Amino acid sequence: MNATDDAVVAGWWQEFLTRGRLPAELELVQGRLIRSVHRGRLPSGSVHVKAMAFPRAKDRLRYLCRALPASHEAAMLRAVAAAGVACPEVVGNYTARRVGMPFRSLLVLRSLPVVVDQASPAERLRAEVAVVQRLLAAGVVHRDLHGGNFVRLADGTLAVLDLQSSSQVSPARAGSRAVRLAIAARMLRERQGLTDDDGLCLLRTAGLVRDEQEAAAVQQALVRERRHWLRTRVLRCLGESTEFRRRWRWNGCEHWSRGAVAAGGWHAHPQAAQAWLGQRWHQLAHGRAACFPGYFRKWWWLGGGGALYVPPACHDGRFDAEVQAAVAGSCDADRIVAGKDPKPS
Repeated sequence: MNATDDAVVAGWWQEFLTRGRLPAELELVQGRLIRSVHRGRLPSGSVHVKAMAFPRAKDRLRYLCRALPASHEAAMLRAVAAAGVACPEVVGNYTARRVGMPFRSLLVLRSLPVVVDQASPAERLRAEVAVVQRLLAAGVVHRDLHGGNFVRLADGTLAVLDLQSSSQVSPARAGSRAVRLAIAARMLRERQGLTDDDGLCLLRTAGLVRDEQEAAAVQQALVRERRHWLRTRVLRCLGESTEFRRRWRWNGCEHWSRGAVAAGGWHAHPQAAQAWLGQRWHQLAHGRAACFPGYFRKWWWLGGGGALYVPPACHDGRFDAEVQAAVAGSCDADRIVAGKDPKPS
């Protein structure tokens, strides 16, 4: 960076440090509960800015005795670049703690010249595996290697993104069976356009998976990971996340879809819990819009029970029908929460 860039980035950091948000001139690209990504422009060119403010106690505890995300990812990006793998250039990283607790983390990265990847799913996976093998040879273990964390650049190079969950170990440890198979399962978990068998065959040809025993182990890991991933997505409606918020009351707990309008009212129903989980399953499995924006659970020592927050549109006789439609998905939701697969349709 030059002195002009330094001054602009320092201004961004000061505003984020004091106000907890970035300047309006930065365009929001991705907004999550604990982290946001923005796009901005410096005198020297376009950049992406990753900000984290640690709103939850568990996030503050997670980083209490470890490097804050900006510093850690900056170090990993430099290690990846040293290994000859394309990745964003670190423009600057800033972190702050208060009373020893994580407070603010800001990472500024040079934007990459990304283009639409025209490769077939098989060609794409081969290219990704080649990148992964270079990373492992350098001792870099990337634990979130889904397809979205690889991008094609204008010169045809495949670049890797989002190194926050990565670590650097010895090349021998990085190439161990446990690491290789965990990465193989992660690469195939959400793969589109390839069957698991075709993907495994390709990974065996490339040498990431080395024999039938390892292929069988990856298959088993895929089943476990997909069940766990789906379970966590269903249970988000009962916790604090990007999509949902939770509010404690003296007599129970409220769960809300973020951005839900306040118009409407609470309606007690004996199947409120099943309707809330079933509605979430319909959202995930069928893309059905949620009717009920909120759910209230009364403490069991006060008699238990629950209520749904009903918007005005449901007061025209649709309430019972919407509840039953939502409850119809609760059987699959219960199976997923129990770590099983949903029933075949």
